Amino acid sequence: MSDTPPLRTRDPDDRLDAVLRQELRWEAPPELTARLLSLVPGAPVIGVPVARPRPRSWYSMVVLVLTAVAIGLSLAVAWHIVSAVSAELGLVAVIEQLRHTPAIGLQRLYEALPASRQFVAVLDAVRAQLHWLLLAVVLWLALDGWQPQLRRAAAGNRS
Repeated sequence: MSDTPPLRTRDPDDRLDAVLRQELRWEAPPELTARLLSLVPGAPVIGVPVARPRPRSWYSMVVLVLTAVAIGLSLAVAWHIVSAVSAELGLVAVIEQLRHTPAIGLQRLYEALPASRQFVAVLDAVRAQLHWLLLAVVLWLALDGWQPQLRRAAAGNRS
């Protein structure tokens, strides 16, 4: 049905996904659309769709900069309001107290069960190893599918 070139894939699931994407994308030919519209009385006449011109690059850049400035200003105002409200309500003292709560809890645990120090040390070692494992998995997933697009970049430079 579709005359788009096949995509390069690596495993069977990717191939199935690519085939489904190609076959589910179908565009009606303009002559078929015109014939179908001629059957409907009072249907609007549709000509060849005209592509809207893209805005100039300087206009896009100005819109991008103004959007960034608006977002930055909004974040600054929100930060100022939140800091004023938190200072008024005394949230700084509450947060400071919450920051020291785990240390107080561990100290009480160590006093009640002296052998818990070894258990906490083992948990800390496991946490550190899991942290490195998570870093390795994230890097592996990020770099596993990385394929440089040299042909497209070279074709883009010739234009």
